[in-house]
Parts: sequence; structure tokens; C-alpha cells
Amino acid sequence: MALPNSVETLLNDRTGKFFIVVDWDAGEDRMVRVINPTGMILNVSVVLFSNSDDAQVINQSDFAKTFSPEQLVTLERWEQDRFASDEKNRLQRAARSSQQTPAPKSSVARPRAGSTRKEGLIDKSSSSTGRRPKIQWTADSLVFYRHKIDSLAANEVFAVVIEGHGTFQMSKAEFKRKFNNIIMSPEYRTQGIFRYASIPDDALPYIK
Repeated sequence: MALPNSVETLLNDRTGKFFIVVDWDAGEDRMVRVINPTGMILNVSVVLFSNSDDAQVINQSDFAKTFSPEQLVTLERWEQDRFASDEKNRLQRAARSSQQTPAPKSSVARPRAGSTRKEGLIDKSSSSTGRRPKIQWTADSLVFYRHKIDSLAANEVFAVVIEGHGTFQMSKAEFKRKFNNIIMSPEYRTQGIFRYASIPDDALPYIK
């Protein structure tokens, strides 16, 4: 398993060393999961870092001069474990989908007359990650806009209301980790937009 094309980092004020961020949401407020210079994965407070609101992205070409060998070994193992977990989840979803039988048309639920509910709209007071979305847009398919996402801090959340499907929601940091292939695509880099023709399996866990 190759290392990622880039990672987000936080700079420790006291040591002047970079810590690799692997998860911006470590289960507690203002806590992140990082790989420290000794290669350990830790949950730490963002107050230890000077650039917690503006994480620095390090490209793979600069890994060797920025991180310790121990950090890179742990990062590669983290990527392997994440890939294996994602693949397991994908296979489980595929298995469940193959076992489901189509429901008869007569059983399809129809909205009650006068109902004001709109499919896909979200309550901005909460989110699937416990954080409010900072920005939201509506589209007929899953669309990512670079100028909108780039304007966010790493741990801020954006949402895409996909008509007829629900709401896709994740943080900027999660987007960089899970959809780095989009960030590196010619469309996203030159035109500032990437549109899926159909919703990919990787996006399904983030749609509510």
C-alpha cells in the first residue's frame, strides 16, 4: 500500500515538530488523532499546536525531509488498515444489497398531503459528526466545489443536499483523506468543480 499523496499536519509549538493528522474528530471536543514523531498514534488537544485552525498540507515528495521514519511506517500501516476497513465495509454493503428484494410498488410510502418535509434537508443545529455544517449547497448529484471547500478550516463541516437521495456531509479534513483522488483530478484542479454522474460507494456512509 503506497503512502497518500499528501497529509495534513499540525506544528507543535514546544518542539517545532510536525504531527500527522489522521482524524480531526477524536471523539472529544477540540481533540484530534495524530502520529507523533516517535510513530505513536495519540489523541491530543489542538491547543498544543500553533496552526490548529489552518493545518499545513505536506505533499508526498516532502515526506522524507518533514517526518521521521517512525512516522512514515505508522502512516503506511494506518493507510493499510483504513483501506482494509473500507474494503470490508464495501463488500458488506454489496452483500446486503444483493440479498434485498425490490419492494412492490404498492408498498412505496407516499408523503402525506400537506406535509412540509423536504427530503435531504438537514437540521443545521446538528450533524452526523456532532458538528454544525459551516456551508451547504444543493445539487441533483454529488458535486464538490473547490472554492467552497477551500474556504473552510480543516475541521469545519460542509454538506451537499442531493435531490432525491439525502445529505452528504463531512469535514474538510475527511474530504482530503477520503477523496484525495478528486482533489488531484484535472477537473477539480483546473475548473474547481467535480461532479459524479452517480453516487459512488465511497460516499454512501456519509449520506443521511
